[in-house]
Amino acid sequence: MSWLVPSLPTWGRSTPASSSTSPIDPEDIDTPPPFPLLNSHQRSSAPAPSSTPSFSVAPPSPPKAQHDEEEPSDLNIAIVDAPLGNMLPPVSTIKKPNFAIQKGGLDTYSTGTNGIAKKTETGPVKKKKGKVALTPGHSALDWARLTSSGEDLRGVHGFQRVTLAELKEHNTPDDAWSVFNGMVYNITPYLPFHPGGEDELMRVAGRDGTKLFMLTHSWVNLDFMLKECMVGVLVRG
Repeated sequence: MSWLVPSLPTWGRSTPASSSTSPIDPEDIDTPPPFPLLNSHQRSSAPAPSSTPSFSVAPPSPPKAQHDEEEPSDLNIAIVDAPLGNMLPPVSTIKKPNFAIQKGGLDTYSTGTNGIAKKTETGPVKKKKGKVALTPGHSALDWARLTSSGEDLRGVHGFQRVTLAELKEHNTPDDAWSVFNGMVYNITPYLPFHPGGEDELMRVAGRDGTKLFMLTHSWVNLDFMLKECMVGVLVRG
């Protein structure tokens, strides 16, 4: 390994005589060596510097003529002198839903015959519910008892095939038939039990009442409620 020793640079305090021109201070151990080293291959193969270095400087740009300046574009609205007009957003055409509490009538006071102020309310009239007062013994519980009693509520024997012409003949309170979802029912026994009154149920007597039923109370289980009143099925003929 002794053949590697001469090729290593000397990093000690003393420097060889060939490096007398090195700027390293022999008293300063922290002074870095020159790069590249004086005896390195990079320094020996570098070209000799010329005596007078030359520099190429680009010529200055010609002054810009005044007429070459571009005119401002009319599309730039920030520098247009014309008024911009009303910049408010357009009026919305969508009707907002009203989920708040509706306003009621105004409270007014009137003097009675005894001289005491009496409060009276004025405002929109509340719509009455579609129910009517039923006679005693005609509640929903009474109807359930009647349908489970075994009494004949059909008025016919066997399962009938009813045409539209036959259906129109049963349009009186004593003999009222109606069609719901293609099935024919004898609605006469149910007339006094109808919460909306007999007159409302007679509107579908002798005709198809499916549409009116679905618009009025589609949540009612009609097939179960009138199963003992079923006459048959409607046929087109």
